[in-house]
Amino acid sequence: MAMFDIKHLIVLLISIDIFMIITFVYLIRKIRSMPKTERFEEGIRIFESLLSDADQITGCFGEQVKTKYDMIKNINAQLDRRIDSINVLLSRADIILSYNEKKADRADQPAKSILLKQKEIVDLDSKGCDVDEIAHRLLIPKGEVKLILELNKQTA
Repeated sequence: MAMFDIKHLIVLLISIDIFMIITFVYLIRKIRSMPKTERFEEGIRIFESLLSDADQITGCFGEQVKTKYDMIKNINAQLDRRIDSINVLLSRADIILSYNEKKADRADQPAKSILLKQKEIVDLDSKGCDVDEIAHRLLIPKGEVKLILELNKQTA
């Protein structure tokens, strides 16, 4: 959609240029038919008028281009946020699937208590493991690891 609008703006700019060329040719012919003193003054008035009109049109066109550019930036930022959200959801799904697979393999082992998990997370963090590695080793989501580490820092 944005590319479609930019194409229209380019066509509009080319049309304005063609109109200005036709106008200049007409004015030059008109000026040549006038007496010299009158020709000079009339030419200056006409060109000043044309320059002020062209300046106004350029200002409007510049504002439209800036608006379109800002819209494209906002759309890109929204897409980036959505992609990040999708990546987080996919990571969580992968961890849960991996956890469920390993949990089925370890069905005979007793479940760890919450306090024991928290202690293991803090111990691994103190050994220099990052959040991804801790989540992978203990088969828990990264968000849970981050939360426990943040709470541990606040209570320490």
